[in-house]
This record gives sequence, C-alpha cells and structure tokens, in this order.
Amino acid sequence: MLRAGARHPDADAGASCSRASNATDDMPTLYATLNEYLLLENKFQPRLCLPNDDENGEVTTGARDGAAHVLRCLKVWYDLPAEVLIDAINLFDRFLTKMKVRPCHVPCITVSCMNLAIDQYAKHHGQPRNVAVEELVSISQSACTAGDVVRMSRVIADKLGLGSGARAVTAYHWLRLVRALVANAAEHLQLPHIVPESELINLLEIAACDAVCANARLSELALVVLYYKLEQQMVEWAERGSALPETAYCLFDIGAQLQAHCRMSDTSLVATRNRVRVVAARYEARCAAPQRQRLVWRLSSRTLKVLRPTERLTSMLPTIEEQHYSLDTTPPRNRSGSESSESEETSDWPRSPVLPVYCDN
Repeated sequence: MLRAGARHPDADAGASCSRASNATDDMPTLYATLNEYLLLENKFQPRLCLPNDDENGEVTTGARDGAAHVLRCLKVWYDLPAEVLIDAINLFDRFLTKMKVRPCHVPCITVSCMNLAIDQYAKHHGQPRNVAVEELVSISQSACTAGDVVRMSRVIADKLGLGSGARAVTAYHWLRLVRALVANAAEHLQLPHIVPESELINLLEIAACDAVCANARLSELALVVLYYKLEQQMVEWAERGSALPETAYCLFDIGAQLQAHCRMSDTSLVATRNRVRVVAARYEARCAAPQRQRLVWRLSSRTLKVLRPTERLTSMLPTIEEQHYSLDTTPPRNRSGSESSESEETSDWPRSPVLPVYCDN
C-alpha cells in the first residue's frame, strides 16, 4: 500500500506532473512517490539472460529485439500511448526472465503482452478498450488465433502475478517522476524550460526496444535518458548564442542528489549511460542513412490470375509473310521484327508495356 502523500502512476500522473512544475510545495509529495517507486523497483526489474546465437533452440537477443519492434509497430499503427508500449515490453522481458520459452511461441507471447498492456491501460485509466484481440492478431501477422492470445495472456498474467490489480512501475513512470523533480527545481531556479516530455519518451522507446538496455535498472535508465537530452539541449542553447545562467549547472547537482537518494553506484550509472549513447547513436545513424530499398510487389496466386501476367508473351515471334500477286512488280521481301498475338484468346490482354515500379524511399 502507498503511504499518505505518495502517488502511484495510476493516480492521475499527468495532474501530479503539472502541479510539480508549478510550485515547490509538491517536492515532499514527489519524494514520497520516489520512495514508493524504490520499494517496487526490484519487483518489476527484468533480468534477461539470452544468448546471441541460437544454440539450443532458445530465444536470442535478436528475437527479443524483433518482438520489441513488433510491439512498437502495433503502438504506432493503433496510435497507442507510449505507456502501453513500455508496459508491454516490460511484461515481455519479465516473462522471459521467469520462463524458458521456445522461439516458435515468441509471436504469440508478443501479441499477448500487448493485449495485457492495452487491457491494463484501459482498466486503470477508466477508458473503453478500442483495440480488439482479433485486430491485434491480424495486423501483427503472428500466425496464431485470438483464442491462442487469450490463453497465453492468462498464462502471462498468472506467472507475473497480475491478478492482484497492482500496476507495474516501469521506466516510463520513472522518467515522468524524475522529469517532474528536475522541472520543479528548474522553475525554482528560474531556468528556461527543460526538455519536452515527448522527446524524452521517444528516446526511452528507442532504448527499451534494444536488448542492450533491457537489464538496465529502471531508475538509472530514466535518469540517464533525462540528462542525455538535457546535455543536448544545453549544447543547442550554446550554439544559438543563448547565454546560460550559472544556476543552470545546478541541475546536475540535483541529478547527483537523485543518484545518492536512489543509491546508484557510479559504475552502474556510467555503464547505463554508455549503453544509451550507443543505442541513440545507432538509431541516429540509421535515420541519417539514405533509404535505397526498392519497392517489392508480393502478389498472391489469386491476384496473379486476375492480373493475367505477361509470362506467355515472347519477344521473338514468327515472321509474317506477305501475299504477292503475279502483276505486282515489287520485289518480294520479308518483314522481320513484326509482333502479334499468338491466338485470338489473348486479344484482350493489356497492349501497353508493363514497366517495373521502383520507390526511391
């Protein structure tokens, strides 16, 4: 149970963050919530131990990253909140921490984790669920049925103890709490606005989808993401010629205080920072690279029959000989290179040339 004055992410986290940025009186409330998160952090911390190569039919880190990207595609497709994505990835990692599964079951587990995350978000926020299980199965192309997803969701909920109604405290909630604490201190120091929350959440999604950051401590990951973007913001301010007040560097003292309060070791925090930097650099390099993949059309056999492909057309056709009469003084000649259809059955085929279609993007 939460102590008096503490706030769980289920209890209107947006309202608490807005109040935290308006007055310093909320600092005791935020620190009470921080203490509650510290008590629950170990319970919702994944500890994956996955091989890089498929040696004994085990799930690899590549398969885990593939499942995380499928979850992010579903989040983008249905325009779901980032909280749902982070919850689904946390459920997936915690389930693989406790259970040894076969690679063939990974697609069903992936969709089931998203199903549970959507259900939990709708339940705790009092909103109707607008994504059906059948739609998740169809869009994800997981080769499983809706019944399989429902049964697997029960197994995951039972193994992770989700029936008690307690909501997981993920890196998403940690990030919002840490940002509220730093934003409150920045306002007290009369500093410019810090990094927008949308940019922080975007970087958190990128880090959560990479297995390199899967075992990072949740509080450390949130703190590193915040100060990684904060350093970038200060560099941008300096490049624009904006004069930063000396009190701006006091924000790093606040980070040191949070590190001490959460008992984060320097070694672990530096390791997490290096992982986030590697993942962010890899993502930025991938985004900067030009896309030269050609557009590939994949058609079913039924569609091919409807389109009537031109595989029966040939470029070499027999020569058509002209009829010559005895009164014609024109010397006989053969016409070469003429083209015609082989039979009357193909007279309704398309007469325009079929050109390949490419896409620069």
